[in-house]
Amino acid sequence: MDREPRWWVTDSNGPMPNAPWLGLFRRAVQVKARTAAKLSIPAIQLHAPATQYLQATAGRGATLVTAPTVTEAQRIPTAHIGIVSNVPGSVALAGALADPEYRPRTFDGSMTDDRAGHGVTHSTSPTHEADPRPSLARRLAYLLQLPTDLLAWPRGPLEWPGTLLPYQIEGVQALMSSNALLLADDMGLGKTIQTIAALRILIVQRKIERILLVVRASLVLQWRREIRRWAPELRTSTVHGRPSERAFQWDSPAHIYLTSYETLRSDLTSNPLSPPRRQTWDVVVLDEAQQIKNREAEVTQKCKLVPRRRAWALTGTPLENRVDDLASILEFVSPLDQDESPAHCRSESVVRERHREVQLRRKKTQVLQHLPPKTVNQVTLPLNGPQSESYRKAEEQGILQLHEMGDQIRVQNVLELILRLKQICNFCPTTGQSAKLEDVRDRLGTLVSEGHRALIFSQFTERPFGVQAIASALAEFNPLTYTGSLASPRRESVIQAFKDNPHHKVLVLSLRSGGQGLNLQEASYVFHFDRWWNPAVEKQAEDRSHRMGQSYPVTVYKYVCEATIEERIDEILKTKQLLFAELVDDVSIDLRTRLSAEELFRLFGLTPPMPSKTSTAMSGAQPDYASMSGIEFELHVKTLLERQGWSVATTPTTCDGGIDLLATRTEGVGGDIRLYVQCKNYQSPAGVDVVRQLNGVLPASQPGSRGVVACPGGFSAEARSFAKDRGILLWDRHHLFQLSA
Repeated sequence: MDREPRWWVTDSNGPMPNAPWLGLFRRAVQVKARTAAKLSIPAIQLHAPATQYLQATAGRGATLVTAPTVTEAQRIPTAHIGIVSNVPGSVALAGALADPEYRPRTFDGSMTDDRAGHGVTHSTSPTHEADPRPSLARRLAYLLQLPTDLLAWPRGPLEWPGTLLPYQIEGVQALMSSNALLLADDMGLGKTIQTIAALRILIVQRKIERILLVVRASLVLQWRREIRRWAPELRTSTVHGRPSERAFQWDSPAHIYLTSYETLRSDLTSNPLSPPRRQTWDVVVLDEAQQIKNREAEVTQKCKLVPRRRAWALTGTPLENRVDDLASILEFVSPLDQDESPAHCRSESVVRERHREVQLRRKKTQVLQHLPPKTVNQVTLPLNGPQSESYRKAEEQGILQLHEMGDQIRVQNVLELILRLKQICNFCPTTGQSAKLEDVRDRLGTLVSEGHRALIFSQFTERPFGVQAIASALAEFNPLTYTGSLASPRRESVIQAFKDNPHHKVLVLSLRSGGQGLNLQEASYVFHFDRWWNPAVEKQAEDRSHRMGQSYPVTVYKYVCEATIEERIDEILKTKQLLFAELVDDVSIDLRTRLSAEELFRLFGLTPPMPSKTSTAMSGAQPDYASMSGIEFELHVKTLLERQGWSVATTPTTCDGGIDLLATRTEGVGGDIRLYVQCKNYQSPAGVDVVRQLNGVLPASQPGSRGVVACPGGFSAEARSFAKDRGILLWDRHHLFQLSA
């Protein structure tokens, strides 16, 4: 018996959840009162859908039902048209008549014989012979179907808030004509607008009705704003908040259901009646589709399980690190029927072939000849004084410690030293001196006096090395800060304040939170205060400014400290990046996965130890987490807890809601203690988003319960602060080693 709680079933006897009522009053499609040039067609007003009513469904709440209101062309009295919709025609006519399942009715409710095309009532006589030719109505439907370029044309029947450029109209046509498409345009070319325009036209033509749109949580408000601007007649239900609110939002009548990856991960369960699975969506759109590049991630697996007739993926960087990343995205880009298993792209030849079939990619240099140029400058600076001395001591001591580890040294130890040295390249830990900051301040003084504004990106967020330290030191420029620790409404207000108030000359952003999805054309200068492992992430950040709507040339400065680890890594990245230009332009490299152990150790003149499984097992050395899969790491943590006397249960991978292990132990008179454990086998520090995700699914007010995040790569300072305030335990490599002792 299925004991899983069906949280999505609303209780009609209880109070209504605190969610906005979307309403069912009709919204007319915005149209122009004039006819298109050189065409003799009547002025029209459009309604999509033409008629809507609520139909109660057992256990599922109210459902929006669209009723065809178009009768066969030969039998449409003028008076009746006025009664039905008060309009003389509709763009949706062709879509309704072109539907093979559509059968118009006469006014007394009987079905007409659409096959013969003469408007006669269906006969049950066995002597009735169907005319194999398409009906007159159906032939007229195909002939009268307005082409996409006319619907998207500024002087066409649909009202648009801006002009769609020729390449964007081509993108809209490609989306509309494809049930599987990877739209991989360069950042800033308007993938959002193209997608909304395609959805709007398809809905107006009645070719689709229900869309699932999955985006990053930080971009939900931006997508809502763009949908309201480019498709105002479409109803959007934003699915977020508490389970009771989400249940109502999933059942609310709408065209577009907008949600985040995290919400989809929680709401799509093994139960086929869970909201994202209980129907086949007309279109499923994944924005920033690189979010599903990891096949093993639960959110990836759940996105691929959503039933869909069309699958569109949007990303400017479909290949970030490995061919497997691209393969994982391509596995989503195909229709999926109910009870069907997702496709698998295993061989590289299959990936290449599928990639050629479904990808549409345009570069800025190809389609935006009038976009202002972008100039990238690398600024190499020497470290001086106390900062230079701090760096020298840290590197010497770090290398000495690595030597002392002998055969026990691991890649993670090298990465930890690299991270520490990169932080010192930003700011001296003892005096706060920064060669980079001095150069940034000098450049800002000049460009601000000329009326320009700037974005500054850093991979670090907290003092004394990152966003907060930079903003504090540049107070004279009235900077704003944007990091992952901000709540979603606060993020939106920061961006709006920067756009609306030119008094804010600088916006300082964390690279991972502010490098994607934002439109920041108000700034024409971009500073990379420190270098990320992944050059494509840097390019995404630059394109927040260098995109459509930018009026000035964009200047980018990338800082590298001379004779430091930054300079050595930069040389390796330039060499390695050339090897990956074969599949997708501007492919990026992740140092943690693309550099071999030998290359990493060579950064400090070291030789990696020869692996010896026997000696490692005998000596009780730390396990090689880098070689473990996500599931193997979960089993490893489970084993460690069981050795400590915990009773451990593994949650199902399809419905754990962010909790991987549930550990229980009885502590005498104190009762049971429960640990809700999330396992993240990261080889670099986990950010605050990981801890926040677990915090969101922990049971409230349950005595003796604690949340735990296990990550051998450690945790950022922001993550540690967030966890401390909420009583969440953080287990890094050292703690896991203590558990195994």
